[in-house]
Amino acid sequence: MFKKALPIFLVLSLFLGSFGPANSLAEETYDIPTYNETNKLLTDAALAHNIPPEIVKTLAYQESGWNQFKDGKPYVAPDGGIGIMQVTNDDRFDENLLKTDIKYNIDAGLQKLDEKFRGVDGKLPTLNNNDRDILESWYFAILAYNGRVEENSPLKLTTDGSRNAAAYQEKFFRLMNDSFYIGMDIHPIPFDFKPEDFTYSGAPDHLLSFNKSNYQIPEHLLHKTEHKFTQNDILLSADSANFRAAPTSLSKSLKDLPSGEREAVRVLDKSFAYDQSNQYGLADDKMRFRQYVWYKVEMQDGRTAYTASSDLKHLGKRLYGKTRYDTAVSISQEGWKDGADTVVLAYGEDFPDALAGTPLAYQLDAPMLLTKVNSLPDSTKAEIRRLKPKKAYILGGTGAVSKNVETELKQLGIIEISRLGGKTRFETANEIAMHMPNKGDKAVLAYGRNFPDALAIAPYAARNGYPILLTETNKIPAATATILKGFSKTLVAGGFGVISDNAIANLNTIRFRGTDRFGTNADIVKNLEMGSEQAFVATGYNFADALTGAVLAAKKNSHLLLTPPASIKDPIRATILEKKYDHFQFLGGKSVVGIENELGKMIER
Repeated sequence: MFKKALPIFLVLSLFLGSFGPANSLAEETYDIPTYNETNKLLTDAALAHNIPPEIVKTLAYQESGWNQFKDGKPYVAPDGGIGIMQVTNDDRFDENLLKTDIKYNIDAGLQKLDEKFRGVDGKLPTLNNNDRDILESWYFAILAYNGRVEENSPLKLTTDGSRNAAAYQEKFFRLMNDSFYIGMDIHPIPFDFKPEDFTYSGAPDHLLSFNKSNYQIPEHLLHKTEHKFTQNDILLSADSANFRAAPTSLSKSLKDLPSGEREAVRVLDKSFAYDQSNQYGLADDKMRFRQYVWYKVEMQDGRTAYTASSDLKHLGKRLYGKTRYDTAVSISQEGWKDGADTVVLAYGEDFPDALAGTPLAYQLDAPMLLTKVNSLPDSTKAEIRRLKPKKAYILGGTGAVSKNVETELKQLGIIEISRLGGKTRFETANEIAMHMPNKGDKAVLAYGRNFPDALAIAPYAARNGYPILLTETNKIPAATATILKGFSKTLVAGGFGVISDNAIANLNTIRFRGTDRFGTNADIVKNLEMGSEQAFVATGYNFADALTGAVLAAKKNSHLLLTPPASIKDPIRATILEKKYDHFQFLGGKSVVGIENELGKMIER
């Protein structure tokens, strides 16, 4: 922080106070925490304040070398900074506790840093959407923690626009890059600074003001905290990573990747483990730069190991369960963490009635859950209890989902139950379309005897309010044809083999097609724009996971990609590379969507 000299009366009072009773501050001797203990204190406090631990631990080291005490005494710097976070010039905090209580000192420092980030004492420039988990987002808050002064200008005090390497925040990110998180390649941050972005007050205060409110940096150049990975996250390991038997580099190596190779792994626990090198007799002073943590993971060969967080890359998350019903629940828990007013129920053993359900579920902000004919699976019941909905929509007639399920829904507290079903799958799709609260000017037409094409286009249709209607190959059912007349254009999902030109001859259409389901999927994704840089991935050979996942994909403004279990088809591969997707939600277990390692190699090229 920017420090001011202590008033002379305060210096004298501190000096005179040292002659107090035997238990006075001056005569106390304090235990100095080990680096391992300090690492835990800083990390836990950072997470509690929703600040990346990488930021907090680097800041504490730059401020004090992680010293709350020196020689058993409270550490007070010559400029008045107190303790590990060098807190000063703030009457809100108890000075004695700042000196004697490391947790209190850390909390005080992080409160001040958080206030800088949020602009409590004056707005600072932001980066992109100001994501707190992005390390570079804290650049200006770190500057302000030390002081909004001319010497911390990102540019030298000249008009040539050269970077000011001596600025506090520049030294901070250099320290993070070179010592704390080697290999992160976080410095220098590629801000597009210009001399006109800053104003300098000159003497006597030498203050720095900001003329630009926001900077934009491509997301692939940014770094996210490595302390918030959680269970079932898919991570791409470091280049030539070592997988260990315990959370320390001193433990037995279970696998060493060759140079230039990374491996996609799945996180097994809900949180990380701290480095245990100190338990192996490593000297405490060597713990200083072991700021990283460890994750227990499942390797590609199915074995369990630990890998260090340093240089890990988040590839995505696997949403799955033991059965298709459980996977639907996992998808619901990911997308509707705080509950839902409405749920949509579909028969879990066949697809026809639910094919058209994605746009409706999206507009109702309702997860799609699966049911058996005569009863709700236990996992579905438990999820409904968690969601606490008041309404439910059942897709299909009583032959697919019996009235027994309606009774169970009422027993779970659902007040209003609506059934959308007809005598055929085509009529059911029409019913669903008619109950959509908001409809766009276009409709989607898909083949009603198979699922891939309808599911591939479902997220896009849902986002745009386009109902999904179903057809036979050579003739559109009469009722469906009547409905289609009310739309200005029809998006046809599938090639001539599934929907003939004769069937759509009287419609204003745009057709999306490929040589197979994967080619059609690729054509849809390439030509129908959605805003997210991530994609959802599901098996192209079964409907259940893609069916329930399509609603979440729509909610996340993401496309759905279909794949065989163990390899990526060429049209989908080309689409991923063209769209530059670098994050993926894997719908289903590894046995049905096991392409994470292949994806990892693709995006690292």
